[in-house]
Amino acid sequence: MSTESKEKVGAPAPRKLGDWTPAAKTDVFARKSSGLVRAASTLDASLVNLYVATFPIMVSFLLAIVLPWYAGANIYLTLLVGALLALPILVTYAVATSVMRRSGGDYVFISRMLHPAVGFGANFVFVLFQILFLTSSGYYFCQWCLAPLARVIGAYSGNAGILAFATQLTTPLAIFIVSEVFVVGFGLLFIFRNTRSILKVFRYTLPLSAVGLIAFAIALLANSTDGLLANFDAYVAAAGGVSNAGEVAAASAADNGFAITGFSLGATLLAVTWPSFSLPYYLGSAYFAGEVRSGKRTQLLAGPLTAAVGVLGSLLLIWLSLGRLGENFLGSVAAADPTLLGLTSAPTYMETAAAASGNPVLAVLIIVGFGSWLIPTVPMSLLIMTRCMFAWSMDRVAPAALSKVSARTNTPYVSVIIVTVLSVIASWFWAYTSFFTVVVGAFGQIITLAIGCLAAALIPYKQKDLYETAPISGRLFGIPKLTIIAVLGVIGGLLIVINFTLDPFSGVNPQASPVMFWFTLAMFPVGFGLYYLAKAIRKSQDIDISLAYRQIPPD
Repeated sequence: MSTESKEKVGAPAPRKLGDWTPAAKTDVFARKSSGLVRAASTLDASLVNLYVATFPIMVSFLLAIVLPWYAGANIYLTLLVGALLALPILVTYAVATSVMRRSGGDYVFISRMLHPAVGFGANFVFVLFQILFLTSSGYYFCQWCLAPLARVIGAYSGNAGILAFATQLTTPLAIFIVSEVFVVGFGLLFIFRNTRSILKVFRYTLPLSAVGLIAFAIALLANSTDGLLANFDAYVAAAGGVSNAGEVAAASAADNGFAITGFSLGATLLAVTWPSFSLPYYLGSAYFAGEVRSGKRTQLLAGPLTAAVGVLGSLLLIWLSLGRLGENFLGSVAAADPTLLGLTSAPTYMETAAAASGNPVLAVLIIVGFGSWLIPTVPMSLLIMTRCMFAWSMDRVAPAALSKVSARTNTPYVSVIIVTVLSVIASWFWAYTSFFTVVVGAFGQIITLAIGCLAAALIPYKQKDLYETAPISGRLFGIPKLTIIAVLGVIGGLLIVINFTLDPFSGVNPQASPVMFWFTLAMFPVGFGLYYLAKAIRKSQDIDISLAYRQIPPD
C-alpha cells in the first residue's frame, strides 16, 4: 500500500469478508455493523441460562458423587456455599454485559479493560473447554436417559429384547453415534435456520422438563418410603434379575467404603467442586448479549434471578430425594457396583425414583423429562462459542470469515461449521476414553470468569459514562458498586479454582490428574500466543488490530 493511499480521508472501498489483503488503518473493524439481530427476549435469555446450568443434572452429581464419596459432607450446605461463591460472578457478568451489549461476552470487556492478549487468551480457553460441555451431552444422554428409558420400558413390560437393547445403549459406539447426531443435527439447524428458531428449542423443551420434575415429585410423595424401596427391588429384579436389590446395594457399597458419618466441614467445603461446575454458569446469555433485546436489567433477570430459581429447585429435589428415599439407600445405590444389580450403569436419582414409583407412566415421564435437560445444552454451547468467534473476527484477531453472517438467517455460519467439526472430533474422546469430566472443562472456564470479574472491576474507572447507564451503578463508601461486586467475584472464582486443585475427585487435581491440570493451564499462554501471532500477521498486512481495542465493537 502506498503512502499516498494511507493518507486519503475516508474508509477504503468495501472488501469481501473473507479477504485478508491489506486495508487502510482507519478500517478498524471487519465491518461497520455486526449483521446480527436482536432475536432474543428476556425469557429466551433466561431459558438459555437455565439450560446452561441444568440444575437437575447438577443434583445428580451431588447425589451420585458427593453423597457416597465425601464422608460427612452436608449436601445442602455444599450447595449454598457454591451459590454464595457464584453469585458475585453472575451479577458482575450481568452488569458488564448490560453496559457493553455485544456478542462475545467477557472477550469484549476483558480485552478493553485489561489487555487484548488477555481478553483473547482467556476467552479462547472458555471456548475451547465449552466444547467439552457440548459433546458431553451425547454421553450423558445415553447413560442417563436412553439406557434407563429402555430399562424402565423393558422392566415394566417384561420384554427381554428391550432390556438387551438398554445394555447396547451404554456402549462406546452407541454413545458416539448419539453424540454425532446431537452435534451434527444442531449444527445443521444453526446453519439453515435463524436465531429465533433456534431459541424456540429452549421454549419447546421447558414443558417436557417441567412435566418430568412434577412426575418425580408425585412418584416420591404418593408412596411411603417402604413402598418406594419395595418397588425399587421389584424393578431391579425385572431389569437385572437380582432379588433384594436394596440389600445387595448396601453390601456392595459397604465393601466399596461407603458409610454414613457425622458432619465434616472439610468434606462439605471440598464437595463445592460439584455445584461449581454448574452454578457460576447462569450467564450464558452474556455471550450473545448483542442479540438480546429489551431493558438494561435483562441480564440481571436472566442471570442471577434465574440462578436463584435453580438453587431453590435444587434444594427441593435434594429434599425430596433424601427425605423420601433416605440418605443411606441413595448413597448405597450410588456407591454399589451396578453389575451386582444386573445393570450396566449405576441408576441416577431420577432412574431410582422412576423405578421406585411402581408406575410405568410416571417412570417414563421422569426419565424423558430428565433427559430433556441435556438436549438444549448443545444449541446453547453452539450459540456461546460461535458468538465468541464472531467477536474475535470483528476485531480482526481471527479471519474475517468467522464473522460472515448469512443474509437469510443472520447467523455466523462459518463459525458454526468450524465448531461443529471440532465437536465431532471431541465426541470420540467422550465415547472411547476417560480423559474428560465436566469439572475438567469448568476448571479453565472458572479461571476465565475470575479474569472477567477483574476486568469488570475497572469499567467504572475506564468507562465512566457507560457505568452510569448500568443497572447497578453509583458508589458505596466512595467505591463503585460494580467494583466491589466484581472483586468479590474474583475472590469467589479463585476459591473455586483452588478447591478444584485440592479435590482428588475433580479430574484436575495436580497430584491425581497432572496431565489435565497442566494441559488446562497451558491453554492460556497458547491463547496469548495466538493473539500475538494474529497481530503480527495483520501488521504485515498494514493493519494495526490494537486500534480496535480502543473502541467497543459495532452493534
